[in-house]
Amino acid sequence: MHMPAHPVLQYRWAVREHRDGKVLVYYGLRNPPRHQETVLPVPDALAEVLTGLDGAAALDSLPEAVRESEDFSRLVAQGIVVDQKDQRQPSTAEHKQTCTRCVADDHLLPGLEFDARGVCAFCQCYEQAEREGGAAGPRNAVDEAALLSIAAKNKDSRFDVMVLCTGGKDSTYLLWYLAKKLGLRVLAASWNMPYTNDTCRRNIRRSLELLPDVELVERTLPVNAVRDAMRAQFGNVGLPCLCPVVAHVLFFPLAAAERIPVVMQGVEEVQLAVMSYVMRNLQGGKGPSRTAPPSIREQTLQFLELAASPPEPADPFSLVADYLRYQRSVRKSLDPVYGPLDRLLARAREDPSVFVPQFLRLKTNTLYGSWRAATELMQKEMDWKMPPGQKGLLHTSCRIEKVKDYCQSMRFRNMRSTAFPQSIVEVGAGVYFGLLSREEALREVAELGYHREPEVMAELLGDLGISDDDRRSHGETVYSLCDCVAGCRRGA
Repeated sequence: MHMPAHPVLQYRWAVREHRDGKVLVYYGLRNPPRHQETVLPVPDALAEVLTGLDGAAALDSLPEAVRESEDFSRLVAQGIVVDQKDQRQPSTAEHKQTCTRCVADDHLLPGLEFDARGVCAFCQCYEQAEREGGAAGPRNAVDEAALLSIAAKNKDSRFDVMVLCTGGKDSTYLLWYLAKKLGLRVLAASWNMPYTNDTCRRNIRRSLELLPDVELVERTLPVNAVRDAMRAQFGNVGLPCLCPVVAHVLFFPLAAAERIPVVMQGVEEVQLAVMSYVMRNLQGGKGPSRTAPPSIREQTLQFLELAASPPEPADPFSLVADYLRYQRSVRKSLDPVYGPLDRLLARAREDPSVFVPQFLRLKTNTLYGSWRAATELMQKEMDWKMPPGQKGLLHTSCRIEKVKDYCQSMRFRNMRSTAFPQSIVEVGAGVYFGLLSREEALREVAELGYHREPEVMAELLGDLGISDDDRRSHGETVYSLCDCVAGCRRGA
């Protein structure tokens, strides 16, 4: 093995403090099969040396015990410690590598690796899922036959399914598919949060006119409570979002009280691509898994318990860590809202006969055909409208969607989070699974909030009372709104 003459950590690797000691963390996605090997324990002595590597010192200047250790040799063999001349440099908008299969690139996703074909690590994970059989994808996906069977057996409720709807294209499609195409009895449930755009509010009302058998229940929270929670979210987790967890907390207890057998929401399969395809350990071969998956009831309870009582992340650098912190922060800010859900979960755990709605998802990769086809169908069947000035089809209901994009991108770029910016991954997965062409996807990417601070940011920060000074002092906000790579305060 050739040892580097002037060793340095490869781009996007960093030494961090962990409760169990020092670790090396990769802020990106490695090529399979190492795509889940992104947090590596290292001895303290080696960690101290790695922290000081700048590419200027020669290999011989390192302590002999480190140079000759198996741990150091392993890092060299994996390309984690490289010669200074082999260290990758940050990509730019003009000079970047773009996947030959989808549209993911290493500028919007720094640390994204590619194989010899130029295929990104995400698409390699999707390919691996195809090779290894049907173990990937959402575990709680449901098809038409299963929904009709559930409805045929439903004698205890006025409704066969509750749809958590926003007026965006996905939840509008879900309402149309369930109520009109399948003829199910649908209760539409809408959390009317302050930043839902007016166009989608009108889309919901128009849906009720066109689907007169659908009933709507709508909830709001006090505007000041929402603003206080969003401000707290900025400080706690670096972005203001409360959705969709508030809708889950508000409406699952209602679905249980009404004994509605199924709850669904307009979330596409591609929005779950990271957890379904990248981070799931896929079973080998075409045969069944050795371990039977938990029942849908148990999956639903586990999902709701993550919302109601999210644990402290066991690994602060895992991909689920940010999700857990987000859930914990919402719980802390809006604790009184959780009472009905807490009581439902306590009863369900004490008594297995307690009714719990099944949380199920549509197989949108198959049903949609394409985003364009699904949108045109909704325009024809439901008179669905796109918000004025919006061109992208990925997310259509929230006025501050680009704020989420921007904050996620900045936190990832600043190596404060290992969670990938969500929208670019979803667009790339959409290309891979045939929901849109590469040309359409490139136009989608151009519309995402990654390229500059969104215009709506100033309005939002004003609403939340976050001043220019707060950008550098309000908890995690600094990593979302400032370029920390250039030298602002950093931390593990």
